[in-house]
Amino acid sequence: MGRRLRVGVVHAAFEGVQIFLGGVGTAIRGQIAALPAVQRALARHGIELVPHFIEIAYLPEHPHYDRKAFTHFRERIRETGGTFSVVPSGTTGLAADAVWGDAGLGELRNWQIASAALAGRLIDLASQYDSLVAYCHEPVFSFAPVHASLQADAAGVDITSVYVSHATAFVHEMPLPNPDRLMAESLPVHWAKVTPKVRLGSISRYMSRHLVRDYGAAPDTFVPTGNGVDTTDHWYRQRSLAEMTRVLTQQGVPVDRDVAVTFGRGVPYKRHDMLIRAAAELPGCPHPVIMSDPDLPDVRDLAGQLHVDATFITSFDRELMASLLQWPRTRVCSLSAENEPWGLIPMEARLLARDGGAILIVADSGGFSEQVTDGVDGFLHKPNDPAQLARVIDKVLGLSESERTRIRVDGARRVRNEEAWPVKIIESLRATLPDIDAVADDVLRDLSEKPRWSSFQ
Repeated sequence: MGRRLRVGVVHAAFEGVQIFLGGVGTAIRGQIAALPAVQRALARHGIELVPHFIEIAYLPEHPHYDRKAFTHFRERIRETGGTFSVVPSGTTGLAADAVWGDAGLGELRNWQIASAALAGRLIDLASQYDSLVAYCHEPVFSFAPVHASLQADAAGVDITSVYVSHATAFVHEMPLPNPDRLMAESLPVHWAKVTPKVRLGSISRYMSRHLVRDYGAAPDTFVPTGNGVDTTDHWYRQRSLAEMTRVLTQQGVPVDRDVAVTFGRGVPYKRHDMLIRAAAELPGCPHPVIMSDPDLPDVRDLAGQLHVDATFITSFDRELMASLLQWPRTRVCSLSAENEPWGLIPMEARLLARDGGAILIVADSGGFSEQVTDGVDGFLHKPNDPAQLARVIDKVLGLSESERTRIRVDGARRVRNEEAWPVKIIESLRATLPDIDAVADDVLRDLSEKPRWSSFQ
């Protein structure tokens, strides 16, 4: 074996280790869990992979600070030989706040400060490695790729920065998008045309097409950075009937009726209202359960106006989510978000319900439509059409048990084969570093030889 190659990988994000807000945090935590398997597989080919996770600094008083998770994930990072560190963001460590768009991201000044601090940290880290790959997640770190690429030669280091857009001003802030955010998002998109040391992360075909069409991205500047799931996570275990009954009863979910569930942050584009509207269209529709955070007073009011009896739960409790999806009387999991950049819940739902429970229905929109083959591993419904969603729910209710079993197994198998985090990590690194590309096929074969859930065999 030739000389050992040392590769550093940085994930810079505004959430995940200290705080938890949504999909980006889930993706960061999934990567942390998957890293040991990836490190072992690469080590067999003479490549040492060392991870570093960097976030903006938060106080424990931050409304989404998660002390237990912080302790847990910081220890998991330490076990990989990596580090966790923070950079300033122009705040005291509390919520950034913003006049426009997503208050959690803050404003332009916050992004400039955090990005400059991150670039300095990247240059320092890169001196320890043959190559450093830095994934810069969201506008908070959108300036860092430019700073790092300009200074790398002067510092004598090799840094490839990947700007990963999980959403944009056009996707989530229309009809009046944040002009500062548009500018910040556009900078790495166009800087990637200037230097191959800046790339764009493609989390879905939908987002890549959007960045090309609306931001002027060059198609040859993308590398895959798709989100995945840790299929070995104990969370995907099958729960007992008694365990699920206890969890659901504690949360006020009726256990003597069929139910239909939907999940996600309490924001308009998630379209939680669609399940309520579909239930009003479908006599005999299973009891709707809407699990979201924050609360959805407008959707509650809609349920009252349409005379739909529904259960609303303001929580992201993972045990409750798992129990709802595996519960034998959960007939449908309906996810109606429009222009969803990618979304993790469709993957999670099919793994959890592989042996019984919910059949997945998603809106034929955005990244959701890429994850489901209609009638094979789930179903699609027309966006913003509650009557058509009601017809799809009715179709699912009419499936035979053997048809339901086939769809559940096919869905879980698809997620395991295509969306496991170790595969996603290697696919991204091979597109970025030739040394990893040279051994990637062998590494992927090694990673595929892992324990599998019995129902996937």
